[in-house]
Amino acid sequence: MVRSLKFSGLVLVNLAIAVIGTAILETGVWRMLPTSTVGAIVWKEITLSIVCAAFIGFFMWRTWRSSAAKWTWIPAALWFAFGYLSIAGNGGAWGRLSGFSSGSVLAVPDLRAFFAFTVPLIRTFSYSVGASISSVVYRPTVAPSDGC
Repeated sequence: MVRSLKFSGLVLVNLAIAVIGTAILETGVWRMLPTSTVGAIVWKEITLSIVCAAFIGFFMWRTWRSSAAKWTWIPAALWFAFGYLSIAGNGGAWGRLSGFSSGSVLAVPDLRAFFAFTVPLIRTFSYSVGASISSVVYRPTVAPSDGC
């Protein structure tokens, strides 16, 4: 029981790091890349979220070595599913969640749904992939026995 509570708490901590930490890191890079259209902003957000979250996830697993970092995407996937179900009745749910609606210009509800539901999923999934890669790269090594 205590072990599962500790694991759940670590998943929530990693979730906060994946979403908020990525936003903090992304802010510094965001200003260096100019964009002029809304579509370019969406692509820039997706790209920077993937790169920054994977970077943070890689080094967070290396620091803490907690398997909870690999499962951070689960709560975000549930949140995304909730978002899909809440938007599905209005039509065009995939367009709204992807940031690209069926119209030529993105409307405010489309961007709101994208940033509220899709961006956390992208960040946490990339964070988990970065942590998984780090766990493979930095496997604990076993010291060879000297036969004594």
